[in-house]
Amino acid sequence: MKKLVSVIIPSYNHDKYINECIMSVLNQTYKNIEVYVMDDCSTDNSVNVLKKIKDYRLKVLYSKKNKGTVRTINELMKKCNGEYIAIIGSDDIWETDKIEKQVKVLENNKKIGAVFSSAEIIDENNRIYTDDDAFNHEIFRNENMKSSKRMRLFFEIGNHLCHSSSLIRKSVINKIGDYDITYRQLHDYDYWVRLINEYDIYIINEKLLKYRRFKKSKKNLSNNTCESMIRVVNENNSIIGWMIKNIKDKLFIEAFNDLFVNKNSSTTEELICEKYFLLMKYEFMGVVNMQLALSLVYEYHDKDKLFKIFEKKYNYYLKDFYKDSGKTYDVFNYNIINDCNSAVGKAINCSNEIIEKQSNIINFYSDKINILETNLNMLKKSLSWKITKPLRKIKGLIKK
Repeated sequence: MKKLVSVIIPSYNHDKYINECIMSVLNQTYKNIEVYVMDDCSTDNSVNVLKKIKDYRLKVLYSKKNKGTVRTINELMKKCNGEYIAIIGSDDIWETDKIEKQVKVLENNKKIGAVFSSAEIIDENNRIYTDDDAFNHEIFRNENMKSSKRMRLFFEIGNHLCHSSSLIRKSVINKIGDYDITYRQLHDYDYWVRLINEYDIYIINEKLLKYRRFKKSKKNLSNNTCESMIRVVNENNSIIGWMIKNIKDKLFIEAFNDLFVNKNSSTTEELICEKYFLLMKYEFMGVVNMQLALSLVYEYHDKDKLFKIFEKKYNYYLKDFYKDSGKTYDVFNYNIINDCNSAVGKAINCSNEIIEKQSNIINFYSDKINILETNLNMLKKSLSWKITKPLRKIKGLIKK
């Protein structure tokens, strides 16, 4: 008998899309599945839509209070009985053979911990994104590679695996643990970094799902609001910090050796030094977070031994560390800032010129109006105005 696959669908305010999402799961060519949906206190019509869907494999749960996506996923994972677990967003759509193709990969490759696929990017109206759209629709189209190269790619460009395309062994989830509830935007990125530190993955280079990204509304976490972008920076830096601190030595050497100060570094202390220099240069969205590097040294148990290596192998002394630790917590890319300041300065100067011209125009017409009002008042006080008043009244009646 085919192995059971558990599918998790966290649902929140996607009444327009949740039915199509669930049906794309229930209509899979791979039939031995169980589907867990949890509605996270939706305020739209999602609950009514869910109550109309009937299938013995479908189990719908209703949260009594809003928990958020990550807590919902963690709670549903604990209910899963399948040997393999898949997650899909409640506004995304699977191709009918998605699970079948992915199960085949896992069955034939016991060392693979999880399998992913490429994705078609669609908007809220099911329109496919093109090259002319702002979203990088190529991000989920990537090739298979060694775990070390994958980790390097994570470090350089961030997450490039589509959450809704994943199928993971339950045994892997049991070892990796829950999703981290402190990550709202990048919880899947954090999970993939932790997973790849332990297991190989495989990419099916086919678009086995349609991943929805909203252009105008704010119904998913993909929208670039100011708050979400700030959160992305904070979460990304935390994930990169964990990655470099916890990456296995062999994986680290394979992934980053070309960036080493000393290409022959291999001992624990030498690799800490290499990680330190690597993070001192790491930049994300124009920001160099010095604390990522400094914490490696602050948290190391034998600092005397560490600095002997710093001094002997890297010509880096305690006084250098003191100097670095005295720098600003976030050191911005000043070239970018100067460019921005220059552009802002030009915009301000241009605006001031426009305001000055408009002010001059307003003053000119204000003077004209004052002169006309003065002349009008003088006319109304004149003898000729009083004499012609009856005539003006008759003229008005004739016009009517």
